[in-house]
Amino acid sequence: MRFGALVLFAGALGGCSNPVDDMLSGRFSETRAVSPGDAMVGTWTGSMSAYLLTLKINEDGTGLYCYSWNEKHAVNRMKYDGEGLVFQDGSMASIIDLVPDKLIIRPDYSHASRATLRPDEGLVEASPYCAKAMQ
Repeated sequence: MRFGALVLFAGALGGCSNPVDDMLSGRFSETRAVSPGDAMVGTWTGSMSAYLLTLKINEDGTGLYCYSWNEKHAVNRMKYDGEGLVFQDGSMASIIDLVPDKLIIRPDYSHASRATLRPDEGLVEASPYCAKAMQ
């Protein structure tokens, strides 16, 4: 499906929030990073459906996220905006819970599954691609 057709199809969904809306929003460049506090700062790894996801959150609220699945890998920028994570493609994830041994996030789409991430400062749980890319 061509991108234009994809945009038209997504627009036909009406009030449904979808990733295409976020990609077209320019939200990432407009978002100002906010310090997340010490409990959230660090490197976190966990699964989101079939994807192995690693987040590196800096003290200033900026960071990187990396994912791997089925020979598909990417590393991109993200920001913490005071309420959740805003990813480089414009998509967002809400912070559901934060305790010393886990960070639970949920993308802001009804069909997306939540992810439980655990501290991973040594990148031992990260995919080999993400461990190398985020060192």
